[in-house]
Amino acid sequence: MILAEVKLMPKQALVLGATGLIGQAIMQLLLEHAAYEKVRIITRRPITFSHSKLEAHVIPFDQLHRYPLLFQVDEVYCALGTTIKKAKTKENFRLVDFNYPYQAATIAQKQGIQQFLLVTGTGANKNSFFFYNRVKGELEEAIQKLNIPSIHIFRPSLLLGKRDEFRSKEKVAEIFMKMTEFLMIGPLTKYRAIQGEDVAKAMIQVANQNRKGYQIYDSQETQKLADAFTISSS
Repeated sequence: MILAEVKLMPKQALVLGATGLIGQAIMQLLLEHAAYEKVRIITRRPITFSHSKLEAHVIPFDQLHRYPLLFQVDEVYCALGTTIKKAKTKENFRLVDFNYPYQAATIAQKQGIQQFLLVTGTGANKNSFFFYNRVKGELEEAIQKLNIPSIHIFRPSLLLGKRDEFRSKEKVAEIFMKMTEFLMIGPLTKYRAIQGEDVAKAMIQVANQNRKGYQIYDSQETQKLADAFTISSS
């Protein structure tokens, strides 16, 4: 008996935070991936990059609710995030790291999205003493309650990679993490630094496995997924 080859329908994806370290990597990998016919991004400022499969929209994130049709895709990748230093106030930080991602997820839910993939961070916990971790934990809990078939949360440790902006504290931390990586074994493995591109690879790997339900991946699990990542060029 000859089995007919199953031809998968080409997919469409939306990336939020496509000008950041992880988001930019997600965008590039999706554009190279044969499974995707369209990659839509929403940014706050124009980008100079172009591609036949890329659809770019410059929209203030507090106006996302006015563009629900942009969320009519198969998958939404959310890599939005800032720092307290850049945000200047806790209110502005919460706006970028909680309000915008949560609003995006609620819009995606209403548009029947099948998969929502989100980057938070190691230590995310709504009861944390640390404001950064607390906001990330509150976001995870809020999104978990949404009616989306597949929700994937990635909690990377310190992110490595070339950024458009220089972050002195993260650079110092990066050097320290590289010097002490040999100590990060056993339970401490999840605290190892990870390349931003590897987080992007892991997210796409999971999305194409069609896993259902709510799942969280720490840095160690994310690295394993990234190592298993394969791509068929378009």
